Amino acid sequence: IRKLNDELEKRIEERTRALRDSEERYHFLFENMLEGFHYYRMIFAEGRPQDLLYLDVNKAFKQLTGLEDVVGRKITEVIPGIKEANPELLEIYGRVALTGKPERFEDYFEPLKAWLFISVYSPAKGYCVAVFDNITERKRTEVALKAERQRLHDVLEAMPVMVCLLTPDYHVAFANRA
Repeated sequence: IRKLNDELEKRIEERTRALRDSEERYHFLFENMLEGFHYYRMIFAEGRPQDLLYLDVNKAFKQLTGLEDVVGRKITEVIPGIKEANPELLEIYGRVALTGKPERFEDYFEPLKAWLFISVYSPAKGYCVAVFDNITERKRTEVALKAERQRLHDVLEAMPVMVCLLTPDYHVAFANRA
């Protein structure tokens, strides 16, 4: 019996150590990932998503959003006006929480003055994890490039001589009026 007891204690100790190591690894990854992360529970009323309750967030969440002390609070408390500014947000989060089917999207969040790219997953019905990145600078660059392309197009179009741009295989990509 003593030998069995010793063996059982040894197995328990090994499993406890493995569990502790796994928890430490998870915590390290959670706190050091560059993307924002929040774990939440959806709040429904008559089957419709009404709010979400933050259960956990990482350091990057705070850095990317500027929001602090959100755990245990509803998103409508933390970000007043979010339902009106981004009504699709709760719809998407609610859909993922109910179906378990992950979704990705990007949207401009007026209350945060930021563009976010978000991936939403559901580890259990009614609960979700959102991993996101602030893509505001990328969006600003895209707008600037689009404006620059339009300016170049306008200049080429207004030239009094013929301008023709060809693709590498000699197809016409652009030709002005001249």
